[in-house]
Amino acid sequence: MIKLYLFSLLVIVLALLVSLYLGFPGDPGYLLIAFGNYTFETSLFALLAAITVIYLLVKLLLILFHWLNPWQLVRAGRSYNQQRKAKSRSNTVEGLLYFTRGNWESAYNLLITGTKDPDASVVNYLAAAFAAHQRGDKDTWIGNLEKAEQEYPLARSTINSLKAQLLFKSDQLEQCVAVLQDLKTNSLNDSSLLQLLKEVYLKLEDWQQMEKLLPVLSKNKVIDEEEAERIRVRIFMEDLYAISATDQREKNNSAEVAAQLEKVWKKSPASYKQDERIVRHYADLLFKLEQKELAAKAIEAALAKSWSDALIARYGELDFGNSQKQLLQAENWLQGRPGNPQLLLALGRLAMRNELWGKAREYFETSTNIEPSAEAYGELARLLRHLGEQQASDANQQKFIQSLGAELPELPLPTLVKGSLEF
Repeated sequence: MIKLYLFSLLVIVLALLVSLYLGFPGDPGYLLIAFGNYTFETSLFALLAAITVIYLLVKLLLILFHWLNPWQLVRAGRSYNQQRKAKSRSNTVEGLLYFTRGNWESAYNLLITGTKDPDASVVNYLAAAFAAHQRGDKDTWIGNLEKAEQEYPLARSTINSLKAQLLFKSDQLEQCVAVLQDLKTNSLNDSSLLQLLKEVYLKLEDWQQMEKLLPVLSKNKVIDEEEAERIRVRIFMEDLYAISATDQREKNNSAEVAAQLEKVWKKSPASYKQDERIVRHYADLLFKLEQKELAAKAIEAALAKSWSDALIARYGELDFGNSQKQLLQAENWLQGRPGNPQLLLALGRLAMRNELWGKAREYFETSTNIEPSAEAYGELARLLRHLGEQQASDANQQKFIQSLGAELPELPLPTLVKGSLEF
């Protein structure tokens, strides 16, 4: 390139010398250019000289530009920026690696450092917030989520979703509900949101809101039918309890409260009237309201349609105020289930309430013979002790203790004091 430039320069100089020798000094020529009201005039020699000078200057600038090559400076600047960005990205990547290993302190520091990079994303703040939560630093993780919302407003839904989860994990349930309700207006069918909202309501035991949410959960298949039914049962049982705990009960209007319970009970599904958990709950509420007859009828109706050992045990445990009628009813059930140990235990207790000691002893002994149980041994031991049969009572008392798994270890004991009873 330089050789070509020097050769061109030499040719131009020679051409000028030839031109000067051949006549330019005597007649340099004349050039006139007119354009509108503007005119330009010069000698031909001056024009050639000016063109030559301009040409030489342009060539010189091109040579300097080639030597300096500013594109190398641009490339150097880009390389520096890429290295700086790579370093920041490595902070984010390394922070996420610490995050997966559960090293929350290192993960948080590296992820926050990575937020300074222009290519940082909302992920830095989200992961840093979770790491701060795992460290137990509430103010820090909330602050990180607030910064994330300011810098990445388009990711507000995701940010608040994580906020709700962290609030739930922190047992800040009221605040969690507020965030979820706000999210719910924009994401009605978000399964993860609905699942979390369900968990919050269950933990808060907010059954009214749970009842409103249940159709949405079923519609979006967040829960299956089995879980939905369990929740419905719990809601129904809580509704019964809420009625029994009203102010009317405090005013001794137990009959009015019982009437409300009975009204709700009659409208309930038929399956509820046979479910031992629900029936026992309903009967216990009535029993506490001194509505013993209604409580007994609820258990009797359930047992007539679907047998339950748990319900017959409850039937024998509580004194519903008409022990003779209960005994007759239970003896009718015994005809169809002569070998049911729970029914025999209940019959023994009912016989004792009717002061039929011999019949009670017979029922208890039959129950223990069919299926030994701590309750039957305990009842029999208590009855025999009051009948004066201490030895037989002690034997059954020992079986009662063994059935409970409370057998005493072998230990040295003091000499038996005369007149004391040996256990």
